[in-house]
Amino acid sequence: MTALGTMDIFKILPAAKKTENANCKKCGCAGCMMFAVKLSKGETDVALCPFAPEELVQKLSHSRKIQQETVVIKGSKKDLTVGGEKVMFRHEKTFINPPPLLVVLDFEAPDFEEILKRLSDYKIENIGEEFTIEGVLLKNYSKEAEEKIKNAGLNFISNEALNTLEEVADDNFQETLCSLISIRKKAIVERDCAFSKPVFIHLKDENIGTLCAKASAYICKYASCLLFDKFDEALFTTLYILRQNIYTDPEMPLQVESKVYEFNNPNEDAYVFLTTNFALSYFAVANEISNLPKGSYLVITPSEGMSVLTAWSAQKITAEIASKVVSANSVLNKVKNKRIIIPGLLADLKEELEAALTGWEVIPGTIEAYKIPEFVKKLG
Repeated sequence: MTALGTMDIFKILPAAKKTENANCKKCGCAGCMMFAVKLSKGETDVALCPFAPEELVQKLSHSRKIQQETVVIKGSKKDLTVGGEKVMFRHEKTFINPPPLLVVLDFEAPDFEEILKRLSDYKIENIGEEFTIEGVLLKNYSKEAEEKIKNAGLNFISNEALNTLEEVADDNFQETLCSLISIRKKAIVERDCAFSKPVFIHLKDENIGTLCAKASAYICKYASCLLFDKFDEALFTTLYILRQNIYTDPEMPLQVESKVYEFNNPNEDAYVFLTTNFALSYFAVANEISNLPKGSYLVITPSEGMSVLTAWSAQKITAEIASKVVSANSVLNKVKNKRIIIPGLLADLKEELEAALTGWEVIPGTIEAYKIPEFVKKLG
C-alpha cells in the first residue's frame, strides 16, 4: 500500500459517503475535504474525527509505517548513513543515501601494504564532487592492521558495524537481483516491517568486468551498501560516477554559479569562452581549457541548469542574457583581443551577440568540449 493521498482519504470520510455526519466540523476543519488534505500531509490526527471509520484508521496506520530504516554504520573517521529510502523509482521523488562502496583488506595477504597505499591514494573528482574510499574492513583482523588503516587516513569499519545491515548473498546474479527488488518492494510499497532493514552485498568475483556489471545493477536495484574483496581504481571510478548520476535529485538540475571563472592566471591575451551553467557543460569545458597553454576566462550564463541546446530552445540563453553577464564582469575589460568563443550549437546567435556585445567578435566554437584544444590552435 502506498501513501494515502487526499482523495484516498476523503472517499472514506462521511462527506464522500453522504452520511448525516458529513462536514460536521468537530475535527476543527471547515469540512471533510479539508480534514482529508491535512491528514494526507500529516498535519492533523485522525482521532479528531469522531466518525472516522475503522477502515481509515487502519489504512493510515499502515501507510505511515517506516518504509526503510535509516542505519548509521560507525566508522573510525566518519559514519556512513544508509537506507531511509521512500520510493521505488528515482523519478517518483529522489533516492536519498548513496550505497557506500567498501573494501575488504586481508592483513595476511602479501600485497597488503601495496593495496593499503593504493586505497589511501585513491581520489577522483567529478562534477564538483570528490570521491575517496569510503570504508575499509579487515580480513584476518589484528589491532596492528586496524592502526595501519587508520594511520593511512582511511575509514576503518568493523564487521560488527556492517552487521547492523542485512546481507543478501551474491551466489547467483539473477536470484540476487530479484531478491533485492522483492525486498525493496515489500519495504516501500507494502510497508512490511520484516523487510525494512537496509541490505548489503559482499561481491567476491575476481573478474573486473563481472564485478562492474553486477555492482552497477545492484546500485540501481537496490543495494544499500556494497562490499568488495577486490579493489581496482577503474572499477571504483566507474561505479562512483554511475552512483552520482542515480543519486542526484531529478527535481534539482546540477548547476554551477553564473559568473566568470578564471583558469591558468589569465592576462590580456587570454581566451574567453561562454557556456551555460549546466554542471556537465561547465566541467567538460573547464577540464579542457584548464589544460590550454595560456590562460582563459569562462563566462557562465544563468540558464537554470539547462544544457546548451535545451537552454537555447527554452530561450534561457539569449544575446541579451549573455551580454548582461559579460558586461557585468569588469575583469573581461582586461582582455586585449576582444574575442569570445561560444558553443558551436549557438552559432545562430553570432550576429545577435555581436550586436549586443559592442566591440566583441563572437566566434562559434566546437560542439564537443574535447575538440577545444585543437580549435584554439587553429584560432591562434
